Formats: sequence, structure tokens, C-alpha cells
Amino acid sequence: MHYVSQYNYFKSLDRLARADERKDISLAIASLSRFSLRDTFNNNEILLMYKQRTTLEIIKRWGVGDVKIDIEKIRNELNKRERFFVPQYVMKVNTPRYHKDSECNFLRASFENFETPPEITQLGSYKVSEFQAFCEKEWPNYRDKPVDIFWAHVGSKFRVSINPKEISYGSQEPPLNVVGKTESELIAEIHSKADVLRRFAVSNGVSNYLYAPANKIYARANDQDLEKKDVFLELLRLKKVIKILVFNVHRLELEMSEDLLSDELLEALGFLPCRACCQNR
Repeated sequence: MHYVSQYNYFKSLDRLARADERKDISLAIASLSRFSLRDTFNNNEILLMYKQRTTLEIIKRWGVGDVKIDIEKIRNELNKRERFFVPQYVMKVNTPRYHKDSECNFLRASFENFETPPEITQLGSYKVSEFQAFCEKEWPNYRDKPVDIFWAHVGSKFRVSINPKEISYGSQEPPLNVVGKTESELIAEIHSKADVLRRFAVSNGVSNYLYAPANKIYARANDQDLEKKDVFLELLRLKKVIKILVFNVHRLELEMSEDLLSDELLEALGFLPCRACCQNR
């Protein structure tokens, strides 16, 4: 048995699903019609939820041996990117880990970083890479000092005035597990959460944002002068809850047992073994 945080597992499947270039929206709408979400999610969201199901089908085929994967190649590639840069964050991020121990402290490790400031992003990808490398190198010298001093130092290097937003949150949710819940119970929960979402959107005057892309809602939520910031964040949270419930319905339909979370499959999904609890793998 292996464990990953629900966030990381969902995110890994989300990443693979987004790589699927098929765009049969009519098939996706038909497949998800029983959830009655057409009035709360846009076409791209509906399509992505459908692609997540097809991605799970492929993973199950890996698990039963119908599809062969080059595990050594995957491991070698992953070992080269244990920590790596992504465009949206300043400092390097860690490759997500899988765990043998459900009580491993690192299963709920916190995430701390800074958002890449728009003043740098607008300079182009090359400058973003240069900015990230410089920050990663200089940060250890300023870690114990007020962060404003660090950004003044970085700003003088790139001749811009910046104050990147700090990101800090913990992974508090339990390991991914839907044992004991039936498909009908999950579908009923989806309908209930969708009703909550609709009422919330109407009562807070944001019904016109139900179809908006997530990045547009995030942009509104990140507007520090906007009184409804918390409303937009809650809108995103409610939608994510429903997406994960749909995802779990697909897992039950496909009988994706926890035993399918082998190290080979998890590494194929982009995870590395936890150094703390997977020493004797």
C-alpha cells in the first residue's frame, strides 16, 4: 500500500488529462450528464473531468499489465528533477512524493514559495528563468532577514520594483481514500454540493463567474482591493470539491483499488519515493 496526498494525486491526473488533445465536447457532456453540472461548469471543465476518466482507464491498464512502461527510464528522468523551476513560482519546487506510512509527517508537509511577479513575467520567459536562478542563489543569504530587503536587492538587479506575493499552505487533507462510499452516495453528494455552489453564487452576486476560466477567477481573488476576494476563493473551492467528487466516482466505476498505487504507477504519474518512509523500497 502507498499513500499520496489527495491534492497531489488529483493534480497528477489533472496534468495527464490536460495532455490529452482530444476535444469531443459532445461526448464529454453526454458522459457527465448524470451529474447535472452543465449550468455550473464551462465546456473546458466538463471536458477535463471527462479526460480524467479516460486517463484513469489507462492507469488501470498499467496496473493489470496490459500496458508496458519503461520504469527505469522514468526513474532516471525523475531523479534529474527532484527540485525544479515552474513559471508561476520564484523558487524551485519539489517533485511530489509517495509514502509507505500513512502517518508520515511529510505526507502533510507545508508548501512555501513566492508567486512570480507580473513585472518579471512580462519581460519574457528568458528573463523569468534568469530571475528564478538569481533568487534561488541569493535567497539563502537573506532567509533570516526581512523579506523586503531581499526583494529590494533582487529589484535593483533587474531594475524593477517588486514585492512578490508569499504563498504558504499545508496539505491538511487525509490520504486519498473513498473506501466505504458507494457510487450512488458520491453522486448524491455531487448534486448536493452543486446546489450549494448555485446558491452561493446567486447570494453573492457571482453567478456570471460560474462559467469563467479558473485563472480569471484567481485573478479576481488576487485583487487585494476587491472586497469580494474571499467570495471568489470560496467559489473556486466549491468547484474543486465537486471536481474531486466526480473524479472519485470515476475511480469507483473503474474499480481502481488502492493496490494499483504501486511505486511503478506512482513514478509514472510523476511521484518520487519519500526519503523518510520509503528507505527500504
